[in-house]
Amino acid sequence: MVVKTFRVRKYKLTLGYKGRATYNGVAIRIRGIITCYDSNYDYRFIIYFLTEDSPVPDPVYIVQNKAGAIFLPFKEIMPYIDMVRNEKPIYAYLNSDAPESNCIRTSKEPVGEEET
Repeated sequence: MVVKTFRVRKYKLTLGYKGRATYNGVAIRIRGIITCYDSNYDYRFIIYFLTEDSPVPDPVYIVQNKAGAIFLPFKEIMPYIDMVRNEKPIYAYLNSDAPESNCIRTSKEPVGEEET
């Protein structure tokens, strides 16, 4: 098992209309992508937001590529955009044995803390 946690230092947001890609042999249709990077652009966590008619591949963490991915419906994109834009710090968590646990998250914060 390989687990990697890294602080997200940069992100890239891509929006489009039914882009096509093949992931692990599954042809998917993409409306949005958020790619989270560490400070050196070595590790990536990619969140694909798919069209309603797209098949949904299983999450992955490909250790040799230093990249993990999850696949969600496009209608779920806004909380993720809000998080990468407004929370600080955030961390990506990748797990080779349990890629369904791949996620981005904040650190512990006091209740009611205002964002700056």
